[in-house]
Amino acid sequence: MRLLLLTSVYPSPRRPVKGVFNQQLVAALRAAGDDVRVVVPVPWTDLLVTRPTAPAAHETRYRVWWYPPRMAHRTHHRWMARSVLASVTAATRDWQPDLVAGYWTHPDGTVALHAARRLGVPGVLLVGGSDIHLLAKDRSRRKVIVDTLRDARRVITVGHPLRDAVIALGVDADHVGTFTRGVDTARFHPGAADHARAALGLPLDRPIAVWVGRMVPVKGVDVLLDAWHAIARHPSHPLLCLVGDGAGRRSLERRAADLGDTVRFIGNTPHAQLGDWYRAADVNLLPSRSEGIPNVLLEGLACGAPFIASDVGSVSSLVVDSCVLVPPGDRTALADALRHWAEIPPMSRRVTVAIDDRATATAALRRQFADVIGATDPHLQPIA
Repeated sequence: MRLLLLTSVYPSPRRPVKGVFNQQLVAALRAAGDDVRVVVPVPWTDLLVTRPTAPAAHETRYRVWWYPPRMAHRTHHRWMARSVLASVTAATRDWQPDLVAGYWTHPDGTVALHAARRLGVPGVLLVGGSDIHLLAKDRSRRKVIVDTLRDARRVITVGHPLRDAVIALGVDADHVGTFTRGVDTARFHPGAADHARAALGLPLDRPIAVWVGRMVPVKGVDVLLDAWHAIARHPSHPLLCLVGDGAGRRSLERRAADLGDTVRFIGNTPHAQLGDWYRAADVNLLPSRSEGIPNVLLEGLACGAPFIASDVGSVSSLVVDSCVLVPPGDRTALADALRHWAEIPPMSRRVTVAIDDRATATAALRRQFADVIGATDPHLQPIA
């Protein structure tokens, strides 16, 4: 298959760890024999706060996405279209895709469907979580989000709860499927915690909790730091490692100032090295305010790390023994869960669970793409 992916949730030279899961999906599709090209709108604000730190990805076109800051989010698809459709034209000048996919419903997906109409091919939406759970609650954006979902030839969501949320917005259930991303089991697998800790320079005699992600409000790191006070002075002297970076880091560092050496800000880490962090950790924390099926939990489970996470999106479908769910934003419930975790004997803090490898998960997604390509629907109408 020849596939064109349009998404701003993708690694760029300025944000090399943003949307790594989409880069992994593209790599898996290519490994399966598909010809995949990617157009990445890069927010102009990235030009102000970051410098290029990584090379451009293979067969990927980056285009600065200009839009008015902090206003008129419901019109951002128009600004994105003006910014990136020239790159779509360039990418398809001598190459016609069978299908255009957009990850993130609005504005990315809206523009991807516009590109599909221009090319005369079906458009598919890949829906990740907050684009429905949070953005669709914004009354100014809800209509364009719902129109985009209805306009797609197929909507494919991360997990069944998100599928239910899309259907609840009025999308025909027959046109909504699900997918999982799977994990790279060559990198994410069980292993000796002491070896991983030695490789990372971590103490061998302290309980270690890890959080992995982007330091943005939806990830709830503020809630985590507030709750961490409940165990910061526990006799076992637990350590919280925050692996990642983002616009909120300075604020979070100030918030953690009185937690001393019980919290470490690790910064961005290459995805290939995350397996050691999960193997080193006694628990994987994810207090997000919104999620789909988080890769960080799948990868952590594959390495044997149980989790304490917010009960959002499809997280509940991942729960196994030793995993704990708490209400999103509930500092007290999270603190209680952390206190209980701190009392668990070290040998009881690991889990064994089978996680689909990426090739298996990608094969299921490819079958849905193939179904769409075999049943093109020409009636799609543009969104105002």
